Amino acid sequence: MKRKILIFLLMLSLLTTTKALAYTQEIFKATPYYIHPVTGVIEDAGNNPGIGQGMTENVLNPQALLETTDDGRMFLSVRYSLANYIKNETFAVQERGEKDFYSVSAEVTGQTEETKDYRFEIPSKNVIVRATFFVGPMGRDVVFYYDISNPAPGNTDFKTLEDLPEDNQPVNIGQEEEIEENQNTAQNPIETEKNTGNSPLNLKNMKPVEGGSQVGQILQASEGEKIEVKPVNSKFSAGDLGYKHGLLTKDSPQIKKLYYSDTSEEEKDNRPLGKITMAFIYLLIGVLFSVTTILILISLLTFLYYKKMESDLEDERMEAYENEEN
Repeated sequence: MKRKILIFLLMLSLLTTTKALAYTQEIFKATPYYIHPVTGVIEDAGNNPGIGQGMTENVLNPQALLETTDDGRMFLSVRYSLANYIKNETFAVQERGEKDFYSVSAEVTGQTEETKDYRFEIPSKNVIVRATFFVGPMGRDVVFYYDISNPAPGNTDFKTLEDLPEDNQPVNIGQEEEIEENQNTAQNPIETEKNTGNSPLNLKNMKPVEGGSQVGQILQASEGEKIEVKPVNSKFSAGDLGYKHGLLTKDSPQIKKLYYSDTSEEEKDNRPLGKITMAFIYLLIGVLFSVTTILILISLLTFLYYKKMESDLEDERMEAYENEEN
């Protein structure tokens, strides 16, 4: 009897473990950042948050698929717009709060006329992805970041690991558990935003780049290689370069205040005086005018009084002199 109970408990434990490690699919919200969301670093050569943030939001689709395999490995699928105008895509991952990024390989899993999907492995859900690619119309590479949040079970239209043949499955992935039939038609938990009219790139009459990646292509990288981060805004913090300023130059007042305040004197501000200051000045002028007027009146009255006293004294002398003669 004891042996049967022990076997039953062992089977129950195995079932619980299997369920805990079962293959899962979740749709996350993908949030792009031109500025690193933790450190405030900008690596993109343009160093323009006002324009750069808009571009990242137009490139990165707000949905991402996270697949967790039976052995606990996590694979993130993301979607880029403007796919015909970019190439040389790279991906690196970082645990939020850690210092370094490490490169990962990615596979192109899907493509349309305007979008392209990529799948790569991440260390955890608490990840920050560093993305780079060459933009044909701009003629240079761009660097930005994104993270994931707000998970919901299911999938939208991303290709999954389940769609791969067995010989193409990632190494060490165990046998897949049964997935519900409606998994690939799960209700979209995040409203897809159409990128219309907000792109900082004028793509009219622009030619697609040549040599772009194709579906099924593996974008090779030195797995686990540490990425050298090269900030272009080391003198300034993200908070100091607020989006409302747009593109700041060395002559901008905000930059002068931050950069030159310790080494050179700032020019005096010639702004007009405020209402309170003007009222105080007018009051002071009024008081001075009143005091001056009173002093002048006192002086005048004193002079007239003195003259009158002299005149009265002279009259008394003349009267006394006439009385003596009589």
